[in-house]
Amino acid sequence: MSDPGPTISELFRSAISKEPGKQALGTVETDTIRWSTWSKIATDPPGFPWWSISFSPTEPIIVKTAGTSGVQRGVMLTEQNLASNAIALSEASGGDGDELRLSFLPMEHLYARTCDLYTWIVRGSRLVLAESPKTVFRDAKLVKPTVINGVPYFFQKAIDLAEKEGVSLKSLLGGEIKRCYCGGAPLAPSVEQRFFDEGVPLYNGYGLTEASPVVSVNTPDHHKLGTVGKPLPGVEVRIAEDGEVLVRGPNVMLGYWDDHEAIAETLRDGWLHTGDLGELDDEGFLTITGRKKELIVLATGKNVAPSRVEALLCASPWIEQACVVGEGRKGLRALIVPNPERLRAEIKRRRLWVWSKRGALRHTAVRALYREEIDARLADAAKEEQVHDFTLIGRGFEQGRGEMTAKLSLRRRAIEASFERELHWMDSRL
Repeated sequence: MSDPGPTISELFRSAISKEPGKQALGTVETDTIRWSTWSKIATDPPGFPWWSISFSPTEPIIVKTAGTSGVQRGVMLTEQNLASNAIALSEASGGDGDELRLSFLPMEHLYARTCDLYTWIVRGSRLVLAESPKTVFRDAKLVKPTVINGVPYFFQKAIDLAEKEGVSLKSLLGGEIKRCYCGGAPLAPSVEQRFFDEGVPLYNGYGLTEASPVVSVNTPDHHKLGTVGKPLPGVEVRIAEDGEVLVRGPNVMLGYWDDHEAIAETLRDGWLHTGDLGELDDEGFLTITGRKKELIVLATGKNVAPSRVEALLCASPWIEQACVVGEGRKGLRALIVPNPERLRAEIKRRRLWVWSKRGALRHTAVRALYREEIDARLADAAKEEQVHDFTLIGRGFEQGRGEMTAKLSLRRRAIEASFERELHWMDSRL
């Protein structure tokens, strides 16, 4: 039997051992996909039927995921799961292999693994790792990438920084950027439109670790604002009677490590039950409307998807982060993290008398400014999606405090526990 060749992990360990002082790339070191598989795929001619490839029976990779629930689970993914997803994503994205990717997302998260690392290998292009997430804009000016994958928070920060420095988004991202892709959390349509208006296409997509992770994505050939695109080649999506998004395809996981109850709940009748709510239009474009377990049921009986409201709020240059709550209440309440630089500049411009951070956040003029901004951002939202009350808070939601996931999604229970006093204060005013 011929030697199947080294795995990705073995190649990385070998490379790292030759670079004293360099750090490993997280769970890439546990990657069991054979390099021979990638080599075969990368040299196949265009249009090669990738579904006919015979994948090696390697041990599955176990990728930890906590999602928004905070419950740690081990997702078991095979070589076929991961390779098929990277190939399908490359096929859907189009273009040629002459591209340069700048990667800053954590490699322990499958978004970076598939969309940057594996897709780079499949396309035979170039990949540069940013020094850190904090240096991406500086690094972009040095390496001049043509493709960047990111999360909504990154693209909103890009808009804010471009406005602050008085430069275009294209210039901010190095000057050679041809397209960007967004995933990991809801993207406000206004942010997506802003990038397109400035000649930097921003394609929104959708996925989850259990699907290796990409399910659907907008592309140059198939794009519709406000959606997460069409399912990848070979991936099927349907909407259950209760609105849940169901997925079937070669990218769907084997199951969860040592968690039979979760497997039975998630994999049923050949379909992956994602826990997300969505809609498919007549053209096959998917729109994600929220999470089943995150739906807020107001005292009026109306259901609200908080992630949609938060995406609309965070599209404001005045708002850094937002978390919407309101289960069992008459209306929504919001914890708002202001953009500190913009707020400081406005306080200085208006010559407001403030003696502390807390005083600034509670100042009548500041609250009036944010009330007006919140109402403007939600002008086209439904009645039940309006924010009845809000509190400006003095710090952002943090991963280190357990308030955000690795892909910067909110962990609502942790946030509500951290800001229990602020929420109680708003309750007393309703």
